[in-house]
Amino acid sequence: MSNNSTFFSVILPTRNRPELFRQALDSVLRQSFQDREVLVVNAGSSDEFLPRYRAIEADSDPRVSWHYQPQRSNGHGPSYSINTGAQAARGQYLCILDDDDSWIDVEHLTRAWDVINAAVTAVDAYYSNQTAYTADGKPLDELLWLGELAKQLPPSGADTHGTHRVTPAFLLSCTGFPHLNCSIIRRELFLAIGGMDEGIRYECEVDLYLRTLDAAKQIIYNAAVVARHNIPDAVAKNNVSTAVSVLQKRLSQITVYQKNLIRAPARAIRDTCLLKLSMLYKQVAEHFVTEKEFVIAARYARIALACRWSLKWQLYCFYLTARAATAT
Repeated sequence: MSNNSTFFSVILPTRNRPELFRQALDSVLRQSFQDREVLVVNAGSSDEFLPRYRAIEADSDPRVSWHYQPQRSNGHGPSYSINTGAQAARGQYLCILDDDDSWIDVEHLTRAWDVINAAVTAVDAYYSNQTAYTADGKPLDELLWLGELAKQLPPSGADTHGTHRVTPAFLLSCTGFPHLNCSIIRRELFLAIGGMDEGIRYECEVDLYLRTLDAAKQIIYNAAVVARHNIPDAVAKNNVSTAVSVLQKRLSQITVYQKNLIRAPARAIRDTCLLKLSMLYKQVAEHFVTEKEFVIAARYARIALACRWSLKWQLYCFYLTARAATAT
């Protein structure tokens, strides 16, 4: 690897959460690996929060650069903020950390550097895992994101750091995906695929994941837990995942998978998109059933059937069609 630039650029997008952000920033600065830069992108925080951010900036490590975006009533969205950081970054690899989460493994970047630097050909993406805690501080026991893949990894295939070279098909065999907190992407590839899609606010990281898998030549997976994800409080409405309705979430998810179904040539990605679209359209159909909108429900149910056929769902489509006929 070249020594002409910083190795890692860590991007921290933040808005209106200075106290949580400070914990995230501190977790980055505690990393043992030093060849890194940190880019804070303040996504237009409100006036009431700006003084606290300015105070943190005045007291922060000189290697931290601060970028302030104009204020908007609903912010700029994570994609725009992350792209802002990526454009300003000098590092060969991009790391992203949400402002309400933290890295809990101080050797995370050191281990990643060892693996990436030892590779014969360029590593395009390096994925690991994280744990999750509820709003009241209780850990979740179930496996999330890529956690379930750890049981499928052959011990003989690991390198000295316990990491594996994996294929998109292997990663997509898992129902989850790597959260941004535990994703490292080669900056050149990130920019080549257009970065984050700024038109997507909810699950924009899934869209990035699918496009990265489509373009990547070498992917490394490390089953280690490196980050802590704090599940947003649904009542607070201060997070992308809590600020929109369930139906709006489904619309955003459908956009992600429809887009990648159309554009991705890889069979594994297309199959994943069809499976996810079938599940999502079923959920939309069931939503309209609860609203007693059987005509609309039947339409979405048929779309779900077209994405993935099953006898049980076809019979359900017949039922909804009959209900729709009696409702008109």
